[in-house]
Amino acid sequence: MPRHKYSAQYGMTDRGQITVAAGTAEAQTDTISVNIDNTNMGRAEVIHALEKIKAKILAEAWPPTA
Repeated sequence: MPRHKYSAQYGMTDRGQITVAAGTAEAQTDTISVNIDNTNMGRAEVIHALEKIKAKILAEAWPPTA
């Protein structure tokens, strides 16, 4: 089953800086997990990063090739 992990580092959130890698198994299928290390991030920065991940998903081939 294909799984993909999207990563956006604080301060590096241009769509081209979002990385896509192989994801890990979830407890059930068709599940999305969001892990946020908000040590230096406020709510607005988290939302900005999630919006950039959304933009990458919408703009690039589906499913990803990673």
